[in-house]
Amino acid sequence: MNETFNFRRFRILFVKTIVERPVHIMGTFVLSFSLVVLVYFLFKSIANYEIAQLFSFSIGLVGGGCLLASLVFGYFSDNASSASYLTLPASGLEKWLCAIIIVGGIYLISFLLFFRGVDALFVHLYHMSLNQKDPRYNTQYNAVYLFTFSDAWLIFIFFLNAVCAMFVGSLYFNKISFIKVALVICGMYFFTFLLNYLINSILFKDMTHGFPFHMVAIKTGTEQGIVTLPASLNKAFDLIVQYILPASLLIISYIRLKEKEV
Repeated sequence: MNETFNFRRFRILFVKTIVERPVHIMGTFVLSFSLVVLVYFLFKSIANYEIAQLFSFSIGLVGGGCLLASLVFGYFSDNASSASYLTLPASGLEKWLCAIIIVGGIYLISFLLFFRGVDALFVHLYHMSLNQKDPRYNTQYNAVYLFTFSDAWLIFIFFLNAVCAMFVGSLYFNKISFIKVALVICGMYFFTFLLNYLINSILFKDMTHGFPFHMVAIKTGTEQGIVTLPASLNKAFDLIVQYILPASLLIISYIRLKEKEV
């Protein structure tokens, strides 16, 4: 039998992981999905549908994905569960792939389907509430539409990097890894924005705001201009964030898992 990967052994491990930890896994799904509905309803009531869609989608995808990623390797919170998990008759690759499929496959697909259903319901209820005899009917109807997943690529990239970082963190921080890694991610995120702002405020006069490593908005009189990175540097940055960084984090998580097995 192949010691690195065997499909039958992997299938048994996958089913065992789901069946043995239904409260953790299903609880994360329920919590995330409930939060989506709550945030959507709250923000559509106090703001508008566009903000409600963006916030509920971001919180549900990134927050739920990170929480689940911290739980799939949550066996190391105590010695008994850690020893039991490490002695399972499965390879490190199979355990690693199991975690990736649960978060990057099952959760991601389930969340997108659920969000599409919730979004479609709220949008439909809004359209049904409109007065068709109102002269503004067409304008009001077209103002609210389904959330477009293709326009949320930045959220997907953040989800990818955050989840991969959570995999690494859950293998290095045995206790409350979700909170610890979340604090690290938030700290690095705000530090990057602060550093970007300080550097660009020195280089550019009358800077209004800037997105780290992408663009800087500068006020010139009553107009606002945008300064962006050269195309080659911008492409290199996107390559790092979209591919190199998450791939590196995944490799580190695999290496760390193998280290724990030794």
